Amino acid sequence: MNEHRRLIVSFLGVGLWNHGASHAQTSSGPPLSFLVPQPAGNPTDTLARRLLTALQRELGQPLVVENIPGAGGSLGVNKMLAAPAGAPVLMIASQTESILTPLSVRSARYTSDSLRPVLLITRGPYVLVGRPDLPANTFGELMTLARSRSAKPLSFGHIGNGSMIHLLGERLARKADISLIQVPYKGVPPVMQDIIGGQIDLAFVPQSSVRDLAATGKLKALGTTGATASDKFPTVQPISKFNAPLADFVHGTWGAVFVSRSLRKDEVVRLHKALTVACHEPQFQAQTLSSGSDPAPPMTLAELARFFDSEVKLYQTMAREIGIQPE
Repeated sequence: MNEHRRLIVSFLGVGLWNHGASHAQTSSGPPLSFLVPQPAGNPTDTLARRLLTALQRELGQPLVVENIPGAGGSLGVNKMLAAPAGAPVLMIASQTESILTPLSVRSARYTSDSLRPVLLITRGPYVLVGRPDLPANTFGELMTLARSRSAKPLSFGHIGNGSMIHLLGERLARKADISLIQVPYKGVPPVMQDIIGGQIDLAFVPQSSVRDLAATGKLKALGTTGATASDKFPTVQPISKFNAPLADFVHGTWGAVFVSRSLRKDEVVRLHKALTVACHEPQFQAQTLSSGSDPAPPMTLAELARFFDSEVKLYQTMAREIGIQPE
């Protein structure tokens, strides 16, 4: 039995042993804040609310989900970091809020070093989507269309300067040698609304936001950022397979729970154990898969730290290459 399997079996064993006790008694601990630094309806908001019941049971404490959008997610992150020393405040976020916002939002006032990941929940590719009446059905046709529209470039929606979606759009334009008009929004839901309504042409969105809409023709799935075809979109070509200049266009999105780096180690360990049990329950895993996301494999805290460090280096390098500056 490898380390990952021992980890999850051990945590699930603890969770099952405590399951009866946690239901038999009322929550005795004080309420905990579970911050979502994005608007309601965003993918991270959905994850937080899906986790709520099982995580409350495992911690023996009520959780209060708070949406604090704004300034690239930095308002929510700063609220977490401003909590009294030793007070566990959880936050669910992606690489945008945890890594990229400090590089692009002057008022952020924190760095990725201020945050500590407690659990990786989901991972998966982005999908490049187009409005339903876009005259292109494949990535190749999209490239032909984009080059024919050089006098009036296609419009591309993102969720703020320096966000992961913004970086993907800028990087695609540079590597494919096309022009895109960048259009900022305050979250994924309004981007999706305007793609469906035909107000903008393109956007990269998490895989979990797309599958049903693509299947019903409300938008077009034109490419993915995965290294291989996604089992959720088996007929959609990875962008990295299109040609040699795009061979390294492989990127993913993830959702993780973070705490302040200053939180005591024993509290971090307690939260990690509870989250591991809650996230790997069959019901949560089934809901995650049915939504179009891929559950992340279990990780130890040391593995999480190494993963986050590698992501920080990767996306800081991307931001420098594209020339992201604080605004």
